[in-house]
Amino acid sequence: MAKTTAKETLSTFRRIMKDLEQGKYKPCYLLMGEEPYYVDRIASYIAAYALTEDEKAFNQMILYGQDATVMQIADNARKYPVMAPRQVIIVKEAQQLKGLDTLSVYLKAMNPACVLVLCFMGKSVDKRTEFWKTAQKYCEILEAAPLRDYEIPDWITSYLLEKNTSIEPQAAQLLADYLGTDLQRIVMELEKLFILIPENTWAITTEMVESSVGINRDFSPFVMFKHMTDGNFAKVQPILRYFADNEKKYPLVMIISLLYTQLCRILRFHTLRMENPTLPVEGIGKIMGGNYYFFKETVRASRFFNFPRTVRAMELLCVYDSLYKSSERGEAGDGELLQEMICKMMA
Repeated sequence: MAKTTAKETLSTFRRIMKDLEQGKYKPCYLLMGEEPYYVDRIASYIAAYALTEDEKAFNQMILYGQDATVMQIADNARKYPVMAPRQVIIVKEAQQLKGLDTLSVYLKAMNPACVLVLCFMGKSVDKRTEFWKTAQKYCEILEAAPLRDYEIPDWITSYLLEKNTSIEPQAAQLLADYLGTDLQRIVMELEKLFILIPENTWAITTEMVESSVGINRDFSPFVMFKHMTDGNFAKVQPILRYFADNEKKYPLVMIISLLYTQLCRILRFHTLRMENPTLPVEGIGKIMGGNYYFFKETVRASRFFNFPRTVRAMELLCVYDSLYKSSERGEAGDGELLQEMICKMMA
């Protein structure tokens, strides 16, 4: 079976949420995958809205995989609701359940008055099992694939559009680079940003993001990388000194992570160009996808970071990441290691 893509995950998530918002509940939801955000969103919505507060007392049950048994889940699911249209059973950490195949018996003859939600966090069901084969026939399934780093800015933009809010491309990229691919963390940061939006203004700017995440706009990893791609070490140097003076705020591991994201994008661009030598740059952009602004920045950065330099830079990231985590660094602080690494990258 082909692996689920992040795009397919989002499409399935939106379809399920649309049904739930219309009050259409299925007897069983199998929520699984590496991205916990979508699993949590669906389970939380069902827990909040499938029953009224009065109905929940006798008709809603939250179980945990490490404590529950498959027999217990099936027995409770067969019960009928008490003065309510349905009962709800949510099983969290369902990946810890033992003997899942025996739940297939219940799935083949489910109680239509029960909504059973199975949440597999951080992993998917073993697709060789009888349980999976049965679930495919009888359950509503969401397999949540994680987004890649270059997909995050567009995800942020889409998320905000659903809330009638826009965001500057640079601001979306800044959040993506700073927060990584953790969607739950990104959403929490966006909720904080909503507070900063002035009344009657529905746009998030780069300045708002910098203020929210505590980035000095003149001395940030993103500004430093831009100067690096310009080959301008004179402008990189004061930023390195600033980082050395603020090691707690700008730990080496964070800067390595941000540089890795940027360099991966450049490496992908170079690889695609080598694989498609006759394809124009615009065609490479379509393959890479995402916002065109970010693609233009990647093209610009690739002029300094050619393929050999990019590969060398990524090798250096691995070397200094290991140094950061080992005793081999001696008494060298983060600032010293960073300065040494950047000098080698730009040499």
